Amino acid sequence: MMRIYNIICVSFLLLTTSAIVCATGNESQISEPFFIDLTISENSIEIGDTFLIEGYIVPSLLSHPGDRILLQVTSPKGSRAGVYYQQRVNSEGLFSLEMNADAIGDWSFNARYGEYSSPSVPLKVTPRLRVKETELTLSGPFNTVFKGDNVQMSGWLRDIEGNGIGYRQVSYSFGLPSYSCALCEDDTRRIWQTLGPVTTDEIGYFEFSFPARDNGKYAVKATFPGDEIYGQSDSEIAYPVVL
Repeated sequence: MMRIYNIICVSFLLLTTSAIVCATGNESQISEPFFIDLTISENSIEIGDTFLIEGYIVPSLLSHPGDRILLQVTSPKGSRAGVYYQQRVNSEGLFSLEMNADAIGDWSFNARYGEYSSPSVPLKVTPRLRVKETELTLSGPFNTVFKGDNVQMSGWLRDIEGNGIGYRQVSYSFGLPSYSCALCEDDTRRIWQTLGPVTTDEIGYFEFSFPARDNGKYAVKATFPGDEIYGQSDSEIAYPVVL
């Protein structure tokens, strides 16, 4: 004869955090309460997308108001994001961090404060179906340049929304003054030299210089070759004059 046990689950609050008790016959099991919780804006995104991590900790657990919580980010090989972040908690126990998915693969996130830890939250980052368009601008020089000086130039690599694109390599070329066509301003008749690459900083800014060994009007251009996230782009040609 089979004995049928009624399963009774009772929900109650434990230190303002829910726990579940399930009884089956004479046995009971209490699930471990989570005093820190994490959520993520998306479960699956494309590489290059931005996502938001939001968390909550029971405020009474904090030793001091405004304490920081340790957020561990585990990311695939090649990512710059796989580190620990210290995030300040507000008076309501909330904290958040916006990040960019810079590598394809499986990510995970975990928050810790003292002896307490959140459940691990996963994120899958997939290849892009379509790369993002980019814009490459070039400026300079910002002072008078004489023969024998270095010509200082700078520029920005941005996406179509105006956000700087960091840690990308940009090559640059300069064309010598066109002595064989001094009056026609034909860039195709210049002697071009390609140098670099230089790497953009965290906000997409870059600088470079080249020696001005001749007088005249030089032509300078920069090129971003593109990658799995961002499309190729070229700057407009700048024309620094060397006296």
